[in-house]
Amino acid sequence: METKTGMITEDELDAINKYTRHTLTADDVYTFSVVLCDNEIDRDLERFDSDALPVLAEMFVGKTGIFDHHPSAQNQRARIFAAECVPDSARKTQTGEDYLCIKAKAYIPRTEANAALIEEIESGIKKEVSVGCAMGRVVCSVCGAELRGGACEHKRGRSYNGKLCHAVLREPTDAYEWSFVAVPAQPLAGVRKGALNCAEDVSPVSVRKLLGEDTDPNGTEDGIGGLSDAEREEAIQIRASVREETLRLALMALPSLDNNTARALCAQLSFKQCRDFIGALREKQTLAKPKTPQLATPRGDSGDKQNAAFRI
Repeated sequence: METKTGMITEDELDAINKYTRHTLTADDVYTFSVVLCDNEIDRDLERFDSDALPVLAEMFVGKTGIFDHHPSAQNQRARIFAAECVPDSARKTQTGEDYLCIKAKAYIPRTEANAALIEEIESGIKKEVSVGCAMGRVVCSVCGAELRGGACEHKRGRSYNGKLCHAVLREPTDAYEWSFVAVPAQPLAGVRKGALNCAEDVSPVSVRKLLGEDTDPNGTEDGIGGLSDAEREEAIQIRASVREETLRLALMALPSLDNNTARALCAQLSFKQCRDFIGALREKQTLAKPKTPQLATPRGDSGDKQNAAFRI
C-alpha cells in the first residue's frame, strides 16, 4: 500500500484529479494497490478468460469502491485511478496458463470521515475485495458450450479426462464496481503491499496443492505435508475458508439441517471433497432459484444477454 505523501507521483495525482471538482494535492489523498481478479479457477468454480482481463482492466479505471456490492451512493468510499493486467510467467494456473491478474490503484480522500477506513486498510482488516462486472459469454471449460440456457451436460466441480469442469467468463461488456467483502470468490483478490507480485500473500505451491494437485489422490490432509511451515499455514487458512463456504451453501440448500451437525460434517471434509460438494450444492441452488443475478439489468423483448452481471 502506498501511504506516504512522497510516494504519490505527479502522474498519479494527474490521474486522480481527472475525477475531482478541485485539484487535490498529495497531502489530500490516501492511495493503495489492490488486486481485483485473476485467471485462476475461483471458489465458485469460475475463471476469467486470459484475453478478457486486459479489457476488464481498462473498464475498471474510474470505477467506484463500495462495500458488499451494495449499490448505494452513501456506500461509495474509494475510486480506481489506474489499472493494468500484470502477467507472471513464472507462475502457472491450474489450467496450465501463465498467471494474470488485474492490479489497480485506488484513492480515498484524507478526511476525518475516512480516517477509520484508512486505518482498517493499513491494519489489514479491510483487505479482501470482489468485483461486479458483466460478461458477454460464459462457456463450459470442457466442451466450450454456452452455459446460459445451453444444453451442456457437464457438471462444475467434476473432473473429465483429468480436467476440472468450470465456467469460463469471456468477452467483458461492462465493469460496475469493486467491493470490500469478508470472503471473496477469488482467494488472491485484495489490497496488496508490493509492486507487481499479485500473489505475495499466498505461495504458488500452497495454492496449487489446494486446487487439486495434492500428492494424496484422495485429497486428504497429507496432500500438504510437503509444504514449509508458512506454506502449510497458508494452505490450512484457505482450506478453512472453503469449508466455511461449503457450510454456508449446505445450510442454504438444506435449511432443516442442524447448524452444529453441518459444521461438524464440513470440518471433516478435505479441500477436494469441499470442492465436489460445493459443485453439487450450487447445482441444487441453481435449479431451485431463478437464474437472474442480483445485479442483472432486466432484459427487454429482444432477449439481450449483454447485461448479465457477475460478482466475482
